[in-house]
Amino acid sequence: MEGWKLEFTLGVNYWPRRKAMFWWRDFSEEEVLEEFTQIRDLGLKLIRIFLLWEDFQPHPDVINDAVLSNLGTVLDLARELDLLVIPTFFIGHMSGLNWLPKWLLSKRPHERFLTFSDGRIVDVGAVNIYEDPKALEAEELLLQTVGREFSSHPAIHSWDISNELDNVFIPRSPAVASEWLAFVYKTLKSVSKKPVTFGIHQEDIEGDKNFHVPDVARWNDYLCMHAYSVYTDFTDPLDPYFIPFTSLLTREMGGKDVLMEEFGMPTTPGKTRRMPSATGKKIMLHYLINEEEAASWLEKTLRLTAAVGSLGAVYWNFSDYHKSLWGRPPFDRAIHERFFGLFRGDGSPKPAAELMKKIKEELESVDKIDVRLEIPGQYYRNPKENLKMLYFQFREMVGDVK
Repeated sequence: MEGWKLEFTLGVNYWPRRKAMFWWRDFSEEEVLEEFTQIRDLGLKLIRIFLLWEDFQPHPDVINDAVLSNLGTVLDLARELDLLVIPTFFIGHMSGLNWLPKWLLSKRPHERFLTFSDGRIVDVGAVNIYEDPKALEAEELLLQTVGREFSSHPAIHSWDISNELDNVFIPRSPAVASEWLAFVYKTLKSVSKKPVTFGIHQEDIEGDKNFHVPDVARWNDYLCMHAYSVYTDFTDPLDPYFIPFTSLLTREMGGKDVLMEEFGMPTTPGKTRRMPSATGKKIMLHYLINEEEAASWLEKTLRLTAAVGSLGAVYWNFSDYHKSLWGRPPFDRAIHERFFGLFRGDGSPKPAAELMKKIKEELESVDKIDVRLEIPGQYYRNPKENLKMLYFQFREMVGDVK
């Protein structure tokens, strides 16, 4: 695992602007090269990509060789451009919908699971992906096949086990969650020496979904966090302290370094406003933040995230999605999900992209903030109140940072 830790590292989560979640089944090497070059030209180093489960493993005993080859092409392009990649397994959950292969769907309807399949949105149940023997056997096949194929590829920074997987299916208990993570970690390590992490998110520290940070840390080489100030109910959407706070809290709880693996802001070139937009089945009022205000927020957030000692920050997302995708799930109902990019849907850079380009070197020498949080011993008995209490403790200790 030598050499994977860099100076405070900037990166971006990646779905192609014109393809989004459909890129593996409609793959274009030229498109990836064009967009990876844009990312490189911003001075970003790290790209997180997503191995959509139904595309990589259409049947429990079958790995799609063509898609596996396309992943190799993506990694080769990254290497040519001196970029590092975090491939994420078991997608799983993405942008408000659950995307699962048909063989993982149970016959019992269950309102918790909103799954996109063959162009339709349907309510279905999911097979217990943490305990079902056949599901575990299939997962092992995917991990071993991909991990072995690219075990020593120089573009691989690390492996990410999954993305916010408790949104697909909540494990029965913390013990079940920990046992599953141990299984995945050991399986990957049997074929690859690259570092391993797991895509946990703020719902895992503001609630109890049985992925407890100390347990996750046992089976991760480093921790990560996905957090969004725009989704909090006790801070301002443009609060620059919330993201660095969650990074620090995750490190304090888990005792390992943390990458802010996902954070960002849905934007508009016009005035900041709220609009109806879907998250899963629910229609809620979501913010669209003025692009200039979002760039100002990003600068302060990045400085503070570097100051608290995070490994780096991986922005959500590379680009807004092209209008040709707006009629397809999830963008047909999740309007705000169209607009999280550093680039607009027409390919032009937003102010946040320009900010990323100029701030990289400054972040590597930012003054560190030495803060220790007094975390309650039984944090998960009342996680939301503990999160709020610790956040305001953090604000008081840090003060107002310009």
